[in-house]
Order: sequence, then C-alpha cells, then structure tokens
Amino acid sequence: MCHSARRQGAWQATNKRERVLKALAHQEPDMVPIFSLGFEQSCTAYAAFLKSPERKAALLNLPGTSDITEPRFWNADLWAMHTWKEFTSEYYPPPSEFKDGYVLHFTGRVYRAEMTGSRSGVPFRWYHAGAFTSPEVVHAYWDQHGKPADLIDDTQDYSPRVWQKYVDTLAPHVFPMAWLTLSIHEGLFEGMTLPRMAYYMRKKPAFVHEVADAFLDANIELAKRFGEAGVEVVFYSDDFAGKGRSILSRADFEAFILPRYKKLYDACKKRGMQVIQHSCGQVGEYLPLLVDAGLAGIQALEQEAGVDLAAIKESLGDRVTLVGGIDSSRVLSLGTPADVAADVKNCMTAAARGGGYIAGPSHSLLDVPWENVLAMRDSIEKYRRYPIRF
Repeated sequence: MCHSARRQGAWQATNKRERVLKALAHQEPDMVPIFSLGFEQSCTAYAAFLKSPERKAALLNLPGTSDITEPRFWNADLWAMHTWKEFTSEYYPPPSEFKDGYVLHFTGRVYRAEMTGSRSGVPFRWYHAGAFTSPEVVHAYWDQHGKPADLIDDTQDYSPRVWQKYVDTLAPHVFPMAWLTLSIHEGLFEGMTLPRMAYYMRKKPAFVHEVADAFLDANIELAKRFGEAGVEVVFYSDDFAGKGRSILSRADFEAFILPRYKKLYDACKKRGMQVIQHSCGQVGEYLPLLVDAGLAGIQALEQEAGVDLAAIKESLGDRVTLVGGIDSSRVLSLGTPADVAADVKNCMTAAARGGGYIAGPSHSLLDVPWENVLAMRDSIEKYRRYPIRF
C-alpha cells in the first residue's frame, strides 16, 4: 500500500500477530504494537511487580506455553519466547581456576549467579571473564565437549503443528517470536576478552573466523528448524555498540561480523522469517550496513547511548522497523511520571508516523520506581492509536 493510502486510514488489525506484521511491513495498523524485554528479576522494579495488584490482575499460566503474566501486564503484542529447549546444555565444565558456582558458557564467557547487586532477593548472573584465551583452549573444549552446533537438542519437535498450536494458544494474549540467544559479536569479545580478540584479529585472524563460524553455524541450524516449524519473526540478541560509539572499527566489523550477520539474515529470509536484532549502544553508525544486509528490525535504540530516534526514522524508517526507544536508563529510572509520559509521547512522535515502529523501553527494567513503570505502560496505551496526530 502506498504512503498516501496509509494516511487515509490506518489498517484495522484483527489480532496481535497482524498488528506486528503490519508494523514490520511499514504500514500503520490500528495501534502501535508493544514489545518489552521485561523486568530484570534481581532489581527493584521486578520486586514491586511481584507485589502489585496489576500483576495479580494479569496473572496467567497457560498449559503448554509458560507464565505469560508479564506480557499481559504490558498488553504486549510481541514477546520473545518459544516452546523449545534449543541445546542439551549451553555450558562446558568451567576452568579449574573458577570454582564454587562459576559456569562456562559455550561462547567462552564465565558467569556466576550471585546476590551481589540484587535488590529483589533474586540472584543476578554476572559476567566475570573470558576463558577462550587461545586456540588451544578452544579446540580442547570442542574436542572434548563439542561445538555449539553439536549441542543442539535433536529430541525437540520442530514440526509445524507444535508451533501453530503454541501460537494459537497464545494468540489472544501475545504473538511469540522465536529467540536466537547465541550472539556472534558479543560472544567473541566476551568469550576471548576484547583485548585478546583485538590481538587475534591482527595476529591470527583465521582463529577469530573459526570461532565466529562455530557460533554462526549453530544459529543457522536453529534458524532452519524455526523455519521448518513455521516461525515468522526471529529475535536475535547481539550487542555491537557501546555508549556513544561502535565497539569494533568499521574495517574489523565488516571483516569479522557483518558477513555473518548477512548469512544469518539470509538463512532466515529464505525460510520466510524476519529478524529483529537487539543491540545496546549507539547503533546508528553501523545500522545502515545491517539494513543493507537484510535486517528487518532493530531493538533497543538507547537515547542515553546517543541514539537519535527521529534521525534514524528519517534516514532508515522506510527500510527497518524501529523497536523500543523509550529511555530506560535515565528517564524511567530517575525521572518523574510526567517525564516518562513526555518521553513516550516524544518517541511516538519521532517514530510512529507511517508505521514501522514498535513501542517499548530500550532495555530491561532495573531499579525503576513503580509509579514510572505504570506511567510508561499507561502512556503507551494513551498515545499508540493511529493516526498519530499530536
């Protein structure tokens, strides 16, 4: 549908799935869809949520799915969730120097669940170190325990009837998108540590390519299974930027990361799936490269990191769907309810016109005052109806 036709009247979505797909097609549905990464469970916002009457009103655990209380609380149209256990295990035995509760993710990242920093009584999984410090270390783990693709759980049923039943059960409440959790870029720099990755990019680039390909292969294999099941939207989480800048130089990004993103996007597109990617930070510098590679949507869009939502909408808004943008770092955490309402309105003004926008906070909610959580939720509902006229 042409732009002028969209202006004559918004599409009347009949369900949440249709609303999301129209936003991804850069058309105006009846309302701006809603997506959230949810509460970080170790923080105060989640503790308040657990005690709130709003949670009680939204409480629902559907047979054959999972607890969908939080998507219902947000009135979310889209949520990252699926019915499968992707891997038999995402963990290798940790290195000998890490004991007492440390775990080694198959990207090489060493984690430990600790109460340190918890505000809610729920432990937080802290990143401690990168263990993939040399080719010898990596190959020893792969030889003994297998690469990530070797750990994909072949007992899972990816038949279309399983996914369709899951989607149909959730349909009155939320539209699910399958989640690819094995990050290529983030897995490399946290698994090796950023200084070592930079060293190997110069001295042993074949090693970095080898590890990156191992991560890509697992993602593509899972994408094939998602496609066989009939998944329509895939959520891929992989940070490639920090506050104010990208993490890698453009030359290194184009050499080691971008070609693999393109292969992943192509593998999904070939099977009828669109990819929404999460990345924190100032994504604006490299976002055009990802869009050229086939990315359908970008999530986070952190104002605090330097993202200009209106500028990205102006330059790329007809090619990539913008997801998020509401400031969860400063405004939600430190502002007043009035500040939150104004920020929601500003994001709708910047990004919603013409379609191609899915509203929500830029990241998980941490120590956010409960009144600000409610202010964001209520303001999204207030301002999300098309046509956008404020």
